[in-house]
Amino acid sequence: MNIMFSQKQLEVFRAVMSTGSVSAAGRRLNLSQPSVSRILGDLERQFGVPLFQRKSKGVHPTPEAEAFLEEVERNYLVLSNLEEAAAQIARKERGTLSIATITAASLEIVPRALERLGVREKQIKVSWQVKSSKWVLDFARSGTLKTGFANVLHMPTGMHLLFEGAVPHMVFAPEGHELAGEAGPLLLRELRGAPLIGLLGQVADELALRNIGSNAGAPMTAETSLAALTLSQHCGGLPVVDAFTAHYWQQRHGGAARIVPDLPAYRFAVFEPLGSRASMIDREFQACLIDEIKRIMSWVEAQTLS
Repeated sequence: MNIMFSQKQLEVFRAVMSTGSVSAAGRRLNLSQPSVSRILGDLERQFGVPLFQRKSKGVHPTPEAEAFLEEVERNYLVLSNLEEAAAQIARKERGTLSIATITAASLEIVPRALERLGVREKQIKVSWQVKSSKWVLDFARSGTLKTGFANVLHMPTGMHLLFEGAVPHMVFAPEGHELAGEAGPLLLRELRGAPLIGLLGQVADELALRNIGSNAGAPMTAETSLAALTLSQHCGGLPVVDAFTAHYWQQRHGGAARIVPDLPAYRFAVFEPLGSRASMIDREFQACLIDEIKRIMSWVEAQTLS
């Protein structure tokens, strides 16, 4: 036989067990003594056995009541946890983020966006993959991803575009280099005799096509801007990098990032799969992410005007 107890019955039972008195339980729950007695009687009838022994100085629980209380408290703890979880979700303090980005966004854009979101203080699970643009797009097509950032010329079908833009490529000159002591854009012809480290793809192709760089006959190339900068630290040379990585590197290592306006622009997009059921936390993170992108784009604009 299934026995269904109401929330009110369980509240009264807990209060009587806690206070040892029907009248005290009534005061705690803002109920009259007759109401508490009636609810308690209904509970005992449904239960099928006495739960309390009535005495002149209050009520005393039976062994059955003690056993029942253990189960009631266990379920109240679960209910309390559910209520707290629901409140945290409503306050955007609990949830899951599934992110995939390329390296350019991983150095400061995503970390700062997560910091602004407050993931350290909240119960937000973060799954973040840093891969190539092709991998990020493939991962998005799988439907697991909620927010993606990739270097793309055209947004493929099946994606919902959240933000897109283009930033210039830059030559990074370390502190002490003659190019670090100047400001303003650099044209490719001014770099013809410089030992450049190009980026695989459009940048390396453009440098080779124009025969730019003192090492054009034996060019140095890297797949990512971060790899190009690291290579330059150990092997010399001036790396050509995207503006996002240039900003990060300059903030931490000094030197100067100089825009090269006649190189192809670095095009990027923030997106989610079409039909993605984004949570409020996803939306807040995406807003923080786009704000961080715009912050660096403002820095790039200042470099253009200097």
